[in-house]
Amino acid sequence: MKNRMAYDYSELLQSVEDWTQQASELGWLNPQQTPLTHVKKEDFFSPFENGGGEDLRESRPLIVAFMGGTGVGKSSLLNRLAGKPIAKAGMTRPTSKEVTLFHHREMSLPNLPLTDIRVANHDDAAQKNVVWIDMPDFDSTNAHNKELVFNWLPHIDVLIYVVSPERYRDEKAWRLLLAEGATHAWLFILNQWDRGVFEQAADFEKQLTLAGFNAPLIFKTCCDIDLNLNDEFCQLTETLTSLATQKTIEQLEIHGKHVRVHLLQNQLQNYLVPFGNETALKKLPHHWHSNWKATAAQLQQGFAWRLQPLAEHFAQHVNDLLNTKNLISLWDEWAQTRFDDALNMLIIDAQKLGFPITPLELQLLPLREKAQKQFNSYVELQTRQALAQRGNIVQRALLKFVAMAEIVLPLAAMSWVGFQVLNGYYESNQTHDHYLNVDFAIHSTLVCGLSWLVPFFILKKCQPSLEKCAVRGLNKGISQGLASLTAEVIAAIEQFQQQRTTQLQSVHALLAVCESITEKPVEFAPNSPLERMLVAEK
Repeated sequence: MKNRMAYDYSELLQSVEDWTQQASELGWLNPQQTPLTHVKKEDFFSPFENGGGEDLRESRPLIVAFMGGTGVGKSSLLNRLAGKPIAKAGMTRPTSKEVTLFHHREMSLPNLPLTDIRVANHDDAAQKNVVWIDMPDFDSTNAHNKELVFNWLPHIDVLIYVVSPERYRDEKAWRLLLAEGATHAWLFILNQWDRGVFEQAADFEKQLTLAGFNAPLIFKTCCDIDLNLNDEFCQLTETLTSLATQKTIEQLEIHGKHVRVHLLQNQLQNYLVPFGNETALKKLPHHWHSNWKATAAQLQQGFAWRLQPLAEHFAQHVNDLLNTKNLISLWDEWAQTRFDDALNMLIIDAQKLGFPITPLELQLLPLREKAQKQFNSYVELQTRQALAQRGNIVQRALLKFVAMAEIVLPLAAMSWVGFQVLNGYYESNQTHDHYLNVDFAIHSTLVCGLSWLVPFFILKKCQPSLEKCAVRGLNKGISQGLASLTAEVIAAIEQFQQQRTTQLQSVHALLAVCESITEKPVEFAPNSPLERMLVAEK
């Protein structure tokens, strides 16, 4: 059955990779940052788990590797362990360039990078549960050596760090130790001890303590068998043989994975820094309104000198405006530059408040591109409406009433005159008097004329000027256009805020998963060899 812990780690790592990729695409993370610097996907799988997911723990040995700089005697130690020259050493290979693997012949090694390595077998039952590896010199200038070392590191349980009295302070070796120290169990060998002094051993132990090891296990050895020295090589092999148990291997796996998750947690915590804080985020709309107020006033002043000529033109060609689209283009390169400057100032303010600028730039980019079209459309719409519906609502109501009166009053006057004519004719038939006279004709003509002329005069005098209507429409369109642009910017800021909230929720969810995986630390017996081989979890 597949290891549940490995499955959780793999799932977590994939989620982190997905999030970092998305956050990088949105600009919240720098694409040049490596989100999983110390955590590789292959670290989350046991090297003895086969491709079908079947757990092979019953045949899982302890993987032990000799590591060190050039000329410290790693290969000689492995040859001494084997009792024969299985690894090239000495003058034949002053610099190790290959991996040599030494294991019991009955032990199968699935899922290890076994291509192009030297393999030797043994029949020692006491070492059946230990696989010994001689690693290339990682301080070599050969890039292939470094690649081999880092490819094998995820598969190793115990690293035996070999130094010599002359090279125990090697800088390159220390860099690797400090980078990988917490993720492995470590034993230390001060080799070529026949050339060393106790002050060097004490200084070496002090350096290891500073690196985070509590009472590190250091063995003094000498591989020159002609010297017949009584060194501590046997204690080294006995220590590792005693640790080659299933319980120890499981503890090492869990400990290593816990350390890697802690590294992942630290990286996720570091990624929270560019997201800024909520208090600063609330200031961003205020910064925009403050900057935009001055910019909008500047734009209105810049548009003002163009309004009167445009209004005169539209008054003379009102039909062209009402029947043709896209005649108005107040928003020009100057206006676009002022608007871009305001947006750039908003981005600078966001950066000063501690936020990444790329996500905000991406939100504002479409607005930069459509500002001209959006602004001009508002101006054109309001100008068309102003010319099509002249005046305000009171004026339009009055004009409508007068226009009706221009029809109704003459009809009423003519009806009254007709009634008077008919009535006078009827009465004249009864009395045989004349019913029409000059006064009646004059008065009737005056009544009919005035009933039409007065409304006509009022209609002409009260009719709003086309030019004034055009100016009013242009001003209203400018105000609405500028208001629409600032509303778009506020919407972009809100989208920026929402995107930040979503990203933070994702990070905190990943951190919660990390906490759930590492909530129960691995427990080791106090002052046991295994505890002394590890950097304590923090």
